[in-house]
Amino acid sequence: MNEHPIIFIDADDDDHDMFKQALSELALPHPVIVFSNGQTALDYLKTTPEIPFLIISEISMPGMSGLELRQQIDQDLGLRKKCIPFVFMTHPVEEQLVEEAYELTIQGLFEKKSSYADWKAQLGSIIAYWTECHHPKRLSR
Repeated sequence: MNEHPIIFIDADDDDHDMFKQALSELALPHPVIVFSNGQTALDYLKTTPEIPFLIISEISMPGMSGLELRQQIDQDLGLRKKCIPFVFMTHPVEEQLVEEAYELTIQGLFEKKSSYADWKAQLGSIIAYWTECHHPKRLSR
């Protein structure tokens, strides 16, 4: 893959489809890789040489939650060194979850928008931010 992939982790297959459709309509150069739970995403992250462009994860999932996934990434020196931007996109957003999430050094937490158009615009804004942001693993050498 020439471009760094965007990783999307959510247990809802409908959200997978909407995410893929939104990224297709936004015409972004990043391949999309989706996972239904934190454990399969973690297994992938530990074994791929790729450095993902961005991880977008739901918090509430069966098995390994998004919070647990973020903890595992942070505790793994190899994954920490990849400096992968990590944001949560979840519903509903509760104050306790926001506090827990930011204790895990995430880079953002967003509430999923209710309409597809708003959700797509939200994704576009998040990705535009990370496209413009200087990042240690994407600097040209």
